[in-house]
Amino acid sequence: MASRALIVDPYMGAAGDMFIGALVGLGVDFSEALELLSDVGDVVIDRTPEGYRVSTHSKIIELGFEDARNLVNSIARRLGLEGFYRDFAVSALNILVDAETWAHETFGMGKATHLHEASDIVLDLILTAYGLQKLSIKKIYCLYPIRVGGGIIRFSHGVFEAPAPATRWIIDRYMLPTKKGPYDAELLTPTGAAIIAALQPVFMDRRDLNKNFLIEEIGVGLGHKELPEPNSLKIYVGLERNRSYIEEVVELETTIDDVAPEYISYIYDALEAHEVTIIPAVGKKNRLTMILRVLCPKDRENECVEKIFRVTGTLGIRRRVIERYVRPRRYKMREIVIEGHVFRVIFKEGKPEFFQILEISKRTGLTPLEILRRI
Repeated sequence: MASRALIVDPYMGAAGDMFIGALVGLGVDFSEALELLSDVGDVVIDRTPEGYRVSTHSKIIELGFEDARNLVNSIARRLGLEGFYRDFAVSALNILVDAETWAHETFGMGKATHLHEASDIVLDLILTAYGLQKLSIKKIYCLYPIRVGGGIIRFSHGVFEAPAPATRWIIDRYMLPTKKGPYDAELLTPTGAAIIAALQPVFMDRRDLNKNFLIEEIGVGLGHKELPEPNSLKIYVGLERNRSYIEEVVELETTIDDVAPEYISYIYDALEAHEVTIIPAVGKKNRLTMILRVLCPKDRENECVEKIFRVTGTLGIRRRVIERYVRPRRYKMREIVIEGHVFRVIFKEGKPEFFQILEISKRTGLTPLEILRRI
């Protein structure tokens, strides 16, 4: 029998209020919890055509680290959070405390002794834990790359490049698979990063979502950024596939004979596609040419077409809809110890993801091959 799982999709980043909004979209009723937490803060949930937007209004501006831990444990008992979900909330808070401590010490902000906007953070963590308990699904995946945004951010401690220092520490410490962009804004907040790290999900390539799951429900939580596309976090409820199936994809193809190969290679990173293939050929007037062939999901066809035109300068793209057999890809997380450090590594089809091997190589000074021999 196929098992159900939660799949977090932080394509436009993640924040605590976005997690709550996405859980509301999956049918979680927070009304009882909000009544019990009225002394901590007020929470407003707005429904929009794109999803649910959550706003929290703090009644406790600052809390010492130990007071924050005590408050989380006290509220967890008040709401009847069970072990797994209570431990998640406490773990996320501890991750935030460690991140803020590092940021203060590293960037000369003074000693970190308290959390700013403390009740906002506590509400985000506790309500996320409460919503997860209501859904009662403990198998959790997270799609990568997690988008962090970019540009400059300003807050009480200064001006920094996105992601914020505390977010960057969480990314590095927990090897979160992230990517800059797609817009100049802070898309991944420290609280959002701490929630993902504390969930300890199985990370899965975003392109494999429909290969591995039959999606039953989608919850969309909206952030407060004004961007060209919705600033949203999606959480899916899906049934794991256990056999191959047939899917329809769009094949896009064009022939290029007037662009240097190094410029064409940019297309590999520019496209969110199933496959990108470049085939050498001989074209008109006996010119050496390249055939660019892209397999993309039907719902991303327009985006892929526009990027192919922009990247290659081609004047025409051939198109056809094809069917293909697809087998689910199996993902697991494994903790490995290298040079005394513990790394949580993504294994796809029994093999470690190479981009993480490269990251471990940078941190340890070992070559990728030396790391592979130790796994």
